[in-house]
Amino acid sequence: MRDRTMVFSDENGNKVEYAILEQKLICGNEYVAMAPVNERSNIEIYKIKFDKDWNESLSEVESETEIKMYKEVSSLSF
Repeated sequence: MRDRTMVFSDENGNKVEYAILEQKLICGNEYVAMAPVNERSNIEIYKIKFDKDWNESLSEVESETEIKMYKEVSSLSF
């Protein structure tokens, strides 16, 4: 199965490809776990948000409570 990936620009403008490892709906919020393709052990969790026009954006989850909640239902090894 081919990985789903997204490409982002880092703070220096370099392109970084992320593998989408898992997506979960938890308590009405959509979360996605991703890792740089070359660093699969460096998993980052993002919350998917939508504005009033349904434009999608990602914000990194920094709340320890949300991270713990995600890890409890995740099938990934953190």
